Amino acid sequence: MSAVRIADRAAWTADGTGVRHGDDLPPGGVLPVRDFDPAIAIGPKGIRSMDRATALAVATTGRLLDRTEPADRSRTALVLATTAGSLQTMLDLGVDSLTKPRPHQVDPGRIPVGVMNYAAGQCAIRHRITGPGVILPGGRIAPVLAVRFAQRLLASGRADQVLCGASEEATPARAWLEHRTRPAHAPDVPVGEGCAMLRLTANSGTGPRITAAATELDCTGDPAGTLATALRRALAASGTAPEEVRTVAGTAALDGHGDAERQALRAVLGPRAPRPRTVHTRLGDTSAAAVGFALLDALDNTEAGDAFAVTVLDRRGLAGCLIGRA
Repeated sequence: MSAVRIADRAAWTADGTGVRHGDDLPPGGVLPVRDFDPAIAIGPKGIRSMDRATALAVATTGRLLDRTEPADRSRTALVLATTAGSLQTMLDLGVDSLTKPRPHQVDPGRIPVGVMNYAAGQCAIRHRITGPGVILPGGRIAPVLAVRFAQRLLASGRADQVLCGASEEATPARAWLEHRTRPAHAPDVPVGEGCAMLRLTANSGTGPRITAAATELDCTGDPAGTLATALRRALAASGTAPEEVRTVAGTAALDGHGDAERQALRAVLGPRAPRPRTVHTRLGDTSAAAVGFALLDALDNTEAGDAFAVTVLDRRGLAGCLIGRA
C-alpha cells in the first residue's frame, strides 16, 4: 500500500480508574469511559436506543470534523472497525423474543441498533457524510484492515479524506463473551471501551503517516513466525529498515501471545528490539479498538520522523502489523 498521512486524530478513552464490578459481570469487571454522557456528547435527540459503541463513534467523529476546515462531505469517507457491533443489543433482542408473551413483542427501536453497520450509518447521518461508508467486523485485527481499506479509497480517488477508526462498548454481554473465550494464559484485565479515530489523507505535506500494513494467518501453529512474516512484509513495503524502528506498540498479550510477540520482534528487529508498549493495563481489553489505541500511543511516544510499529496477534491466529513515522 502507498503511505497515508495522519492529518488529525481524536479519541474517547477510559482514564484507568473506575472499574465496575457486579453480580451481572465476570470477575474482571468492566472499565467504562466515566465522563462520557451521550446526551451531552452528541445531543439528546435520537439516542434512546443507541448503544454506547455507536455513541462513542458519533462523538469522536464529531470531534475530528469540528477541528477540520470545512470540506466536501461527499468526498469524505468513513471506515469503522469493530468486533461484531453491539453484542448487548443483539442479546437483549434475543432474550426479549424468548421471554415476552409473543416473540414479536420486542422494542422496535432496538432492531436497527442490532444491525452491524448501525454505528457507521449513524456517524454518516449525524455528520452529513455522503462519501463511502464501511464497517469492518474483524475483531482485534480490524483496524489494520480498516487502514488498508482507507488507503484504497484515497488511492482510487473515491475520497479526499477518510475518517478511519474503531469503537467498542463495555457491556455485560461483551464482558462475559470475552471472559469465556479468553485464553487461560491471557491477562485478566477488565473489558474496556472507547473509540480511536484518525483523519487520513493522501501522502502529501508533512506530519505523521502510516507507510504500510500487512496481515498473515497462522496455519502451522507458529504464532511468532506468523507475526514475524507480517512484520517483515510491512517493513519491506514501507521501505523501512528494521533498525529504524524506535517504538513498538503491542496488543498480542491480550490474547495470550505476549511471548510470541516479543520473539517475533527479536527475530525481525534484532536482539535490541524495542520492548512492546502496552495500553491495556490502563484502558482494559478494548477488543477491536485496541490496535487503534496502540497506534495513538505509538504516535505520542515516537520522536518526529522516527519509525514505529504496531503489532497484533489474536487468539484466532490472525497476525497484523502497521508501520509508520511520527
